[in-house]
Amino acid sequence: MRSHALLFGAGLAAMAVAQPAAPPESAPVRPPAVQAPVFPQKSPGRAVLLSFLLPGGGQVYTGNWWKAAFIAPAEVTLGYFAVKEHIAASDADARGDSVAYLRHRDHRTAFLWWTGAVLAFSMADAYVSAQMYGFDREIRLTLGPLRAGLEVGL
Repeated sequence: MRSHALLFGAGLAAMAVAQPAAPPESAPVRPPAVQAPVFPQKSPGRAVLLSFLLPGGGQVYTGNWWKAAFIAPAEVTLGYFAVKEHIAASDADARGDSVAYLRHRDHRTAFLWWTGAVLAFSMADAYVSAQMYGFDREIRLTLGPLRAGLEVGL
């Protein structure tokens, strides 16, 4: 019985030593940590993939509707003219008209380059838009209206 009392006392002493000491009265008290607001995020990879698969898809995903209204028709129109010139070049080649074939082939190649350029721009824009998604809301909350001489008109 006496050994149980000693073990119990040793356990109490160990628990008392393990507990942190209360801060002295003169120690400064830290305010609780303020958690920054969480802003919605968009996946840059998904934005680029959607932009690659669908004309203007990355812009729609990131909420840039006005950019999608310009990019999607540009991609579709340039692609249409590339296909049209390809068919015309094939017809000219079948007829044996080498001058018309070369002209249509060169136009087709130019339209394909322009389509690729618009597609690359669309993918890059979708990536940047996904990275910057929510930035305008974040800056508004951080700076607030009329702080540092900024007007909020977004």
